[in-house]
Amino acid sequence: MDHPTLEWSKHSAYDWFDLDNLVRLKENRRPGEFLIHDLIARAMGDRPDKP
Repeated sequence: MDHPTLEWSKHSAYDWFDLDNLVRLKENRRPGEFLIHDLIARAMGDRPDKP
């Protein structure tokens, strides 16, 4: 697939996140439910352009 697109009917919400607002992914979640936050935080921390 050259140009992936969001399948709108399969998603109730979406947003862009950066290091400043990543903590929002922990809102209304219990400590064992941070998988998405932790994956994105790790990916952002492993970026070669990170200062």
